[in-house]
Amino acid sequence: MELEHYRKAAKQLLRAFRAGEPQARRRAYDSLGERASERFQLSDAQHVVAVGHGYRSWPQLKHALEDAEHNGERGRGDTEIDTGLAYRPAEPVRLRVRRREQRLTVSDVGVALTRAGRPAHWQAVAERLQRDLDVNISRAGTVWLPVVAAGPPLPVVTQRIAEASLTFYQELLDLTGD
Repeated sequence: MELEHYRKAAKQLLRAFRAGEPQARRRAYDSLGERASERFQLSDAQHVVAVGHGYRSWPQLKHALEDAEHNGERGRGDTEIDTGLAYRPAEPVRLRVRRREQRLTVSDVGVALTRAGRPAHWQAVAERLQRDLDVNISRAGTVWLPVVAAGPPLPVVTQRIAEASLTFYQELLDLTGD
């Protein structure tokens, strides 16, 4: 999508917030907390829109779109997200959001399994976590989920994959006794 699409979404959010629409206010408070009640300007609405699409900030969203356009990947592109979680100190849980036209996929790119050293019987842990956490874990050990229009928004899916990846990693370490 083009940056103009996101700009329009931010302006629409700002108008809805100022009109007192509950959904717009909830989105603002979810991203900004009490700061939303102190002031809510266009830059704040842009931030809320960016976070809602899986970016940490409006400049990060803008940069990702410019990179995709520069590389001729209109409607396609990968974005890395730092989730704020860590496997260990100085080892952040980072996820990849892959955009292919209208389809989004969020994954840990197999990092949890790689960091744990691929212990024997890891597949049994993966199968159990798929059931318990309602995520996908590929044969290669990648924790992932698609983002679909009828499902939870990107930030919710991103949080779920980050937590599942961290849980997968910790349970794999339990297999090795680390």
